[in-house]
This record gives sequence, C-alpha cells and structure tokens, in this order.
Amino acid sequence: MKKPDICEMQMLNHALQAQINHLKGLLRDMENGKISLAYVQKMIDMDKTGILELHRQKFKYWQGKNGNWNSYLPKEGAKPPYGRLVSKVSEERLKDAIIDYYIQEGRAATAPTFGQTYREWRAIKDLELSGNSILRYDSDYARFFQDTAFEKLPMDEINENTIRKFMLETIKRLGLCRESCKKLFSYIRNTVKHARIEKMITDNPVEFLELKQFTRHCTEKAKPSEEQFFNDGELLMIQEGLEELYGDKPMFIPRYGVEMAMLTGMRVGEIAALKWEDIHEGYILIHNSIKHNRLKNEFFLDTTKTRKSRQFPICDEITALLERIRRVQEKSGCTSEFIFTDGKGGCINGQRISDCAKRLTNHLGIHGGGITALRKTINSDLRRNGVPATIVASMLGHSPEVNEKYYTYDTSNLAEKQKIIKDRNAKVTTLA
Repeated sequence: MKKPDICEMQMLNHALQAQINHLKGLLRDMENGKISLAYVQKMIDMDKTGILELHRQKFKYWQGKNGNWNSYLPKEGAKPPYGRLVSKVSEERLKDAIIDYYIQEGRAATAPTFGQTYREWRAIKDLELSGNSILRYDSDYARFFQDTAFEKLPMDEINENTIRKFMLETIKRLGLCRESCKKLFSYIRNTVKHARIEKMITDNPVEFLELKQFTRHCTEKAKPSEEQFFNDGELLMIQEGLEELYGDKPMFIPRYGVEMAMLTGMRVGEIAALKWEDIHEGYILIHNSIKHNRLKNEFFLDTTKTRKSRQFPICDEITALLERIRRVQEKSGCTSEFIFTDGKGGCINGQRISDCAKRLTNHLGIHGGGITALRKTINSDLRRNGVPATIVASMLGHSPEVNEKYYTYDTSNLAEKQKIIKDRNAKVTTLA
C-alpha cells in the first residue's frame, strides 16, 4: 500500500476519530435506552464499515500464506502503516478485533497480564483444591511461567501465535514429557477462559489450538519396563532381606508394611491406616488411607484414593504376617487399634513404609521401583495367570482401564516363554 503523506494522515486520523466517537456515542445511547435497538444496529453497522475502511487506508491489511488474516493496530513508537501486529484465523475475527480495539481505546487501562489473570483464576480454583494440589499448581507455575515474557503479556495481546510460540519454546527449554505438556496447555486454556468470563478479552486464542499439535514435540522419559516391576528373583531377594532385618530389629514396623505390600499390592496409605477391626473372616476391609497434607506438613486419616471401600481376600501367608505383627506388639507392650502402630497408640505414615522399601532395594542393589512396583508386580502376576482385568482392578482399587494402561507388564521369565513356544510348535508339527 502507498504510505499516506502527513496531510493525508492527519485527515485520516480526524475522520477515523470522528467515526469512533460517533460509534461510542451510539453504544452509550443504546445502553441508556435513549434510541431504538433497530436504528442503533443500522447506524453501528455503518460506523463499523467506515472505521474499517479508514483503518485499511491507514494500516497494512492482508491475508497470509497460512490463511490467517493480518493487520496492524496503533502502537506507541511505531508509525503507520505498521504498529502492533494482530492475526486472526478469519477476516471476520480480524474485523471484530479491530473494531473492539477502537471501541475500547481510552475506555480502560491496559488489560491485566497473563500472570495477573492466572492468579485471579487460581483464587477461585484453590477453593476446590486440596493443600497438596495447591502446592503442585504453585510448583508448576514457577516451572512453566515465572519470569517469562509470556507471564507479563497483557491478555488482549495474547493470540494463537503467541501461545503456540510459547508452548513450543517451553517444551524445548524444559524437555517436557506428554503429561507435563498437557498440564501447561490446561493452565493456559483455563486462564484464557477466566479472561473471557471476566470480559477482559472477547476472542478465544486457544479455540483452534489442539494438544496434539504440541505433544508430538515432547520427550518421553519412561522407565524401562523391567524397572516397573520386580521379577521372581528380585522378590526373593526382598523377602530374604526382610527376614534378615526382622532378626536385627523385630519391632521396626515399616518392614512389615513392605511385606504387606508384597502380598496384597495395597497402597502405602491404605496399609498404614489398617486397623485390627478391618480384619474379617476371609477378607481385609480396605476403606481408609493415611494422607499427607504437604501444605501444612500434616498426616491425617481419610478415605481411599478412589473414595470407595473394597475387600481383599486373606490367604495363609497374609494371616501368618498378621499373627507375627500381633505377637511383636504384645511382646513389646505397644498394642494398638492400628496394625502398623507407631508404638504410641497411633499409626505410622505411609511415607515411612515407602522409605523403608527404597532403602532395602538400594541395599540389595536392585531398582528402586518401591511400593508402586510391588503393586504392578502382583497385578501383572495375576493377569499372567489368567485372572480377568476387572477382578484384579477391583482387588487393587482402580479401574480396569488404569489396570491395563499402567499396571500390567510381562513378568514371565525366559523358561516360561520357552515352554509356551515349545508347546505351541509341538502342536503345529503334529497337525498332519
């Protein structure tokens, strides 16, 4: 486009400002009910058309190779036809953004920044979060946004391209995995949603952005499958290690918690919360869990992770373990309503059981999968033995989908695989 000379620019500015003032006046009259809606709408449309025509004479206005429509808006320090770039996926959206700018110009102060808007959203969100979740959200914000240029951007200057650029740069800078990328995107999406609800912005810059556009650039840091569970040899080492330690210090209760995890696959919090009254004829009633409020650094008794109770069948090995624990309590004079007592009438916390498992596996020189690996091991062993996923999932306290996606691994050894293929091939060769 031909750059207007000084005289032409003054005339354009005067005409544009007159058109803007007229439009603002119409909007005020409509809000105050002074003129009919039909008349106002007709005049507004005429004013908008005039503003857009004058804007296009003053600033560059074009469709890019990617299909987006672009123009410039006034910016301090920049002379037309250049200014602050605005880019939209359609011409209608671009026109709306231009009109919105001129209507809002001088009406309010600069829009709140992303960081300020995020904190407004969090003030509401925190009302439904636990202390641990609040800490996790705070940690994520510091990791993703703190001290970045994106954090300081006014919400009305954030568009699809600025979000896309920030997402890709952050994924690369932090080496994000898929799960972390998903969190980052959700924080941006929720902040934008809050800004739209509060009328800070009218456009939705995340509308046409999808998570899959970013996750393909992520780095997955999954552990090798053999570190997700314990094989039979490692289980034997853990059992022998526990027996050795029992003789050294039989009253150290967390070790019994590790053995309970080996036999049941229970979560550490569920083990720590067990009471003698939860032991019934043929089953253990699992309905409580010891949880940790990291915000207050306090442990408390609560429901299970799924907020549902379940029954876990008792076998001879579990009965024998419970009898050993009861004898140790009676011998040391620290009987309690809790099976895994702290010696003072209360219970130990699950973290002590987890720490005990980690110390033991480190001492034995095997991977530190801990209690979660024991849960995955018992799940995988049962699945290998033909137990349906729905039954195993109900025993461990999660859904069949979670069971299949996160807890089921091939725990068979080479000898078992050799027998499977031998039996299969023997059958094939005798078909004739």
